[in-house]
Amino acid sequence: LYAALLNLYPQRFRAAYGQQMRQTFRDACGVAHRRSGVGGVLALWPPTLLDLVKSALEERAQQGEITMFKARLVNTAGPLTMLVGVLWLLACVGDFVFRLGAEGNEAFLGLVAIPFFLSFVPLLFALIGTRWRFHQAAGSLGRIGLALSVAGGSGVMVSVLINILLSGLAPEAGPHLWANYAAVFSVLSIRVGLILFGVDVLRYQLLPRWNWLPLLLGLTVVLSLPLEWFGVPAFLPAQWATPYLHFAVSGVCWLLFGLTMVGQGRAAQATAVGF
Repeated sequence: LYAALLNLYPQRFRAAYGQQMRQTFRDACGVAHRRSGVGGVLALWPPTLLDLVKSALEERAQQGEITMFKARLVNTAGPLTMLVGVLWLLACVGDFVFRLGAEGNEAFLGLVAIPFFLSFVPLLFALIGTRWRFHQAAGSLGRIGLALSVAGGSGVMVSVLINILLSGLAPEAGPHLWANYAAVFSVLSIRVGLILFGVDVLRYQLLPRWNWLPLLLGLTVVLSLPLEWFGVPAFLPAQWATPYLHFAVSGVCWLLFGLTMVGQGRAAQATAVGF
């Protein structure tokens, strides 16, 4: 994982110092494990990760790559959001097939879950690009919402990585519920952030069309919550339909939201060419 994170640095920097940094981190992990076991290794990660990201950004900024990366991510926010929608719709179709005739097939259930979990990788970068795109146009509420969504997307990735690390280092400990709870809280943060951003989008008409999409995306979180919370009896059709609707409606909204941002980007480019 650390070797993969070193790709955050420019290529010339990795060629000069990458091997030395990997060896230093490996030695530090060995010392931490001998002193404090698995807990010592995990405690080593937060300061290491913060220092790595900070220094990698500084190196790229010195080479002028940050501005180019930011512009590229803003331009790809729309396509990445569309990809998220496609993956959610695939998960929706898989869930539908699973409930119709594949119940009990754990291998098929794993295939259903793969598109959903994979979607959080492009989603994180899509949310970052969306935040950079609308940071100036949105009001304070929208900026808070976008920041909250990015934090939630980051939280999902960190929670999954921690779960993988804990499962590899201490498989005998079983499921790590606190990491799962952190992931759920992070997903809710994404939706709450979209609600706040959606209010600003409606207020200032930030999109060329379908300005209700971000707000609807955030509100669909209701479909993922237990119906008993709202005083609705948990009868079988509702238990079957609400998760399916959650994936279907959210997937369509992600797809249309990305399509709108792609159209908005093309319109801006056309305007620039006209000038």
